[in-house]
Amino acid sequence: MRRSAAVIFAFFLVGCGGESPTRPLPSPSPSPSPTPTPGLPGVTVGASKGPTAITLVAADPPPGSTVFGCGGGASGCAGRIRMTFRLTPTGSGPVLWCVAFLHADNMTACLQGRTAGLTLRAGEAQTVEVVLDTADASGRCATPVEITHLALTVEGVVEVGSSQEWALGYRLAQ
Repeated sequence: MRRSAAVIFAFFLVGCGGESPTRPLPSPSPSPSPTPTPGLPGVTVGASKGPTAITLVAADPPPGSTVFGCGGGASGCAGRIRMTFRLTPTGSGPVLWCVAFLHADNMTACLQGRTAGLTLRAGEAQTVEVVLDTADASGRCATPVEITHLALTVEGVVEVGSSQEWALGYRLAQ
């Protein structure tokens, strides 16, 4: 019984597009005229999919910053970048989690963070905060490293499951 539950869970994660922190995501595909993010200079909205609109509202430190004191790799910066997103769904349903990835120019997910589960309701915007507190352990994010992309995925039922990408910049430094 325990084995079949594990198989079902693994199938569910694959079917929902569960992401690995080290599996590279495709580069954002900006529309013919990239859209800057209001209030966040240097951030360009990229590709999106799904019925939930995802907006990057705030980031601390702001994009374009250099985060010093990381030591030899991104792991020294884990927990030091916090982002706020607004989710505006057209459908309703449960969300397992939202997961954000900050990718280096080599498309390695150097930092990631995840929310707890939540429920979205059609037409009701909800704000979530993600602390990027998990670092890639492969060694491909040795400092200094340039972060060039952000992706947020809403892992939930088809009525709310969505993703959004942005081009932005951070520098993680020793």
